[in-house]
Amino acid sequence: MQGILVLGRIVFVALIYLFLFRILTALLADLQLKGLIRKEEKDFGSLEVLIGGELLPKGRVFRIDHKGLTIGRGKNNDVVLTDHFVSLDHARISHHKGVTTIEDLGSTNGTWVNGERIHSPVQLVAGDYVKIGSITFQYSRWQNESSKL
Repeated sequence: MQGILVLGRIVFVALIYLFLFRILTALLADLQLKGLIRKEEKDFGSLEVLIGGELLPKGRVFRIDHKGLTIGRGKNNDVVLTDHFVSLDHARISHHKGVTTIEDLGSTNGTWVNGERIHSPVQLVAGDYVKIGSITFQYSRWQNESSKL
């Protein structure tokens, strides 16, 4: 009988801790939703427009996060380029295990990295030039702006 009472107390305390844990996680999720607490998001790099002509202003920056970036003329892409030399779904930038790569998605005019047309995924290194259509980007590792203060 004594063992059942001890076991009941342990289960009761465990349920109380579980209840408190659920309340705290719900409160944190609500605070994040309202923007009072920011979830730390990792950025894995950025593409800066070097030559964009009238299509994109020079200096515009596109961040690359854990989802990567899709580039093309189609409206479903993260970076939409209205250049006639850009395919609907032209290229994809992805990040996996600390490596950022770019791959051409079978575009007609190709994706160029440092002056060479790529035919398979290529690892991007800080300072690389990426040319898609008539637009030239420069890849760089993202530096957290808050650390510059």
